[in-house]
Amino acid sequence: MAEAEQKTLADLRQLIIDGVIPAGERLSEVSVAEMMGVSRTPAKLALARLEMTGLISKRPGRGYTVRKVSLTDMKKVISLRGVLEGAAAAAMARNDVSATALSDLDASIEMTDAIVRKCAISLDDVETYQRANTLFHETIMYACGDEYIPLAFEPIRHFPLAALGTHVPNPELLDRERLRMSVGHAQHIIVASAIRDRDAMRAQAVMQEHSNATFEYARLFVGEHSAEHIPSLLKSV
Repeated sequence: MAEAEQKTLADLRQLIIDGVIPAGERLSEVSVAEMMGVSRTPAKLALARLEMTGLISKRPGRGYTVRKVSLTDMKKVISLRGVLEGAAAAAMARNDVSATALSDLDASIEMTDAIVRKCAISLDDVETYQRANTLFHETIMYACGDEYIPLAFEPIRHFPLAALGTHVPNPELLDRERLRMSVGHAQHIIVASAIRDRDAMRAQAVMQEHSNATFEYARLFVGEHSAEHIPSLLKSV
């Protein structure tokens, strides 16, 4: 995804999450392009991506609507997703794991490792991290060896921010985002290791914690007061 498209997506998503664009607001390629000062192509791609995460819904005909859902509802859905992802990781540890699934987990970790080792990250890195994160989470959910777990996840997957591997970065604080990514990357390594070791209890505990971190880690690592306890990584090596 080009830089203009990435920034349009990130900025539009933040405006919705912050409530600047309220629930029930109608959005279209034209209105988003005018609002963000971009052409219709990045606006179109941003809207399509946001629909996938459940923040907006497609209207009959043309356009989208910002979904009406409370922060409390979102937290409940994410908590439920965490339970299911933890169960999937435990099942994967107990069951025979295909070579393809293990290869996909390794590929995801390699992608995120290359990003968190950088001194500073870009919007391109954020996009790559999102793809790698989605690959990791979808692999565990759909290759866990228990078909009832993804069936249980199906009814909630279109709720806001409930999509597997959803990452909500702040494009203005990429140094702090890198720290949050580093924590997520470390948890991926632990979960993958537990799966290989057939340690179902550890895989479940770490995966559930990791899945539930959407809001809490954003507050800790990228929140308003993070500068008080999280050092900048702009000069890290």
